[in-house]
Amino acid sequence: MTPAPINITVIGAAGLIGRRHAQHVLSEPTTTLSCIVDPTPAGTALAESLSIPNYDSVAALLATRTAGQVSVDAAIVATPNTTHVPLGILCVDADITALVEKPVSVDGASAISLIRAAEAAKARGSMARVLVGHHRRHNPYIRATKKAVSSGVLGRVLAFQGVWALLKEAAYFGVEWRKQEGSGGPILINMIHEIDNLRYLFGDIVSVFVERGEATRGHPVEETIAMTLRFNSGIIGTFVCSDAVASPYNWESASGENPLIPKTGQAVYTILGTRGSLSVPEMRRWHYDSIDGEGCWTTPIEFDDALKTEIDDVPPFTLQLRDLVAVHRGEKEPTCSAEEGAKSLFVVEAITKSMRTRQVVDVEKPEL
Repeated sequence: MTPAPINITVIGAAGLIGRRHAQHVLSEPTTTLSCIVDPTPAGTALAESLSIPNYDSVAALLATRTAGQVSVDAAIVATPNTTHVPLGILCVDADITALVEKPVSVDGASAISLIRAAEAAKARGSMARVLVGHHRRHNPYIRATKKAVSSGVLGRVLAFQGVWALLKEAAYFGVEWRKQEGSGGPILINMIHEIDNLRYLFGDIVSVFVERGEATRGHPVEETIAMTLRFNSGIIGTFVCSDAVASPYNWESASGENPLIPKTGQAVYTILGTRGSLSVPEMRRWHYDSIDGEGCWTTPIEFDDALKTEIDDVPPFTLQLRDLVAVHRGEKEPTCSAEEGAKSLFVVEAITKSMRTRQVVDVEKPEL
């Protein structure tokens, strides 16, 4: 017998990411969008267009749910970063599985409080779990890259270089929290994605060093940074991040993942190994395979695009949503748990500290 769809609410449904989540919930056969939570006029209009209830707060939703007037099994929290933890805790305390958008929090200490709430829910026998919306773990290019790294076709990976750079429009910063330290800026909003990608591919990051570039907008938050990273595995890497430059070199443009950003297909990651190198998402591997890997700098190097056959067209948001369903049903553990989300956040905190102090900073490793 096919299980019944799970009932999902999207909290912050009228926002940029919230609307994408809502659309995927509506499109997925295993889920039903039973209601939304959004106190804005746009939220009211969205609920009316979908003929579903809208609540102005999570507390109001929970009261209505307790009265038996609406059914909610899981929630997607797509609200400003500072609200992720308190809303996530409200959900799991009410036995609602929560998919919390990245970053899981704005600081490591509060992220741990969400982890503890999820542990308490599990201990009392609740099905509620916490997932973090690092959806790129479900991206076909990241999945194919992880498979390549794990298979050994690159040999021992020694180094990595990456870039995330684009130009955000002035209107984007009309929302006050996007301009403020502690809630906005490309480190917390965008680099957090890249850090999670890198941790997923190469393991934990142990130390970082960061330089801050010049500002062009006059906002408190950073615009451009360059960094070096050291992984526990011994891999070292460099990364440039900027939201103030005209550039096709960013994950969204390169992969075509975000339908609002035109695809360019440029390589943004280069992975360097003893047997080969890989450009991502181009998925081109350079190697000396035809001479049994015995080539060197004076030998013509070859390339192949075989890894492109690993790429499918299933949207990462769809796979992330299916992951949420499976986790809520107890069929699997989260692809990105609250603990994993917190580990990526601790790296971001180290990046921010290094940017301010201009010193190498070790990544904090609290007991999770």
